[in-house]
Amino acid sequence: MNLLRRWFPLLLAAGLVVAACGWLFRLRLGGGDLYPPYSSMRADALGTRALYEALEQMPGLQVARDHRPLERLAARPRLVVLAGLEWQTWRQLPAGELAALNAAAASGARVVLAFRADLLREDRDDRGRMVDPDETEEERAERRKQEKRDEARAQRRRPGVKPRQRTTLAEAWGVTMQQRWLLSRQPGAQRTPEAETTLPAEVAWKSDLYFTPADAAGWRVLYRRAGEPVLMEKAVGRGSLVLLSDAFCLSNEGVHLSRATDLLAWLVGNQRQVVFLEGPLGVLEETGVGHLARRYGLHGALALCVLLGLLYAWRQAVAFIPPVEILERGGEVALAYEPTAGFTALLRRSVDRAALLAACVAEWRRGRRVGITPAAAARLEAVWKQRDPREPLATTYNALVRALKPR
Repeated sequence: MNLLRRWFPLLLAAGLVVAACGWLFRLRLGGGDLYPPYSSMRADALGTRALYEALEQMPGLQVARDHRPLERLAARPRLVVLAGLEWQTWRQLPAGELAALNAAAASGARVVLAFRADLLREDRDDRGRMVDPDETEEERAERRKQEKRDEARAQRRRPGVKPRQRTTLAEAWGVTMQQRWLLSRQPGAQRTPEAETTLPAEVAWKSDLYFTPADAAGWRVLYRRAGEPVLMEKAVGRGSLVLLSDAFCLSNEGVHLSRATDLLAWLVGNQRQVVFLEGPLGVLEETGVGHLARRYGLHGALALCVLLGLLYAWRQAVAFIPPVEILERGGEVALAYEPTAGFTALLRRSVDRAALLAACVAEWRRGRRVGITPAAAARLEAVWKQRDPREPLATTYNALVRALKPR
């Protein structure tokens, strides 16, 4: 009872801490701020969860998330949404990702690429990496040469691995992205004469990013801001590619404050499936053993394996079956393996079997005879002198033990 009173406050405090941590984790997970911006699992202003759940409630429309890398995008007719992309990193893309997007559009899908609004500055290189604004042209050229030398050295170390080929959007789709102040009397983006009249005449727009399509690239400009294209569409096979320089209209804040329902309905079109790609945002699919166990419901099998491991460890530490030879001493059961087993093995290697009993008597004579009366000691000496060397050692040992017992 005293032990329970002593440990109860500590256990109570530990339980409260665990409950508070669980509540905080559930609160953050429910809010979605653990996920990257414009993720369909994020519920704050920077997420797209409102659009995802609104499309889920539409009859006849199937909505899902894809957590795989972009190169594994399936090619079938549907609406593919990639929201919140960084335009600096999308000026050049691996050839495999561009091929996946083109294949999806050619199969009849509408691929929507919505870029996030960014600060008006050029602080990244052509690969989207941060650069020092105070870096001179000579230093930048030397840094690029060093990077090429490092890449060549790494390639020599891995001769069987080919570097990923990167392609610019200007080469693949005939469009470039730029950013500058888009000053206009109208804050939003205005519909162009090329667009359908069912689209809203003006859409709220927060980004200064704009596109520059090539003349023969086949892009159709639907919205402009300050005279610059900010929303375009290009037909690819049976589908199309749609570029938005601002993902505000897809975000939770845009759906709540400046909902462009007609534009969202035009994006969906006649598609019956909608998929939000989470892989390009960094929310990739797990491929470990734990993920496979959760997917196929192997929780019970895993718990059984843990239980079997614990039982095996217990079996190795504790002997369930008693040893064959059990020695009873003073009413206690002594196992075959005793603390004096090492000393016994040493005696067996050092003392001859025939001289063992004589060595024991000699050690008894030199030792302290605590609790032994002089009469018992005299009886033991008499038995030892009258022993027959031809008798078994056990017989002589039993006679010596009987001589020491009080009478």
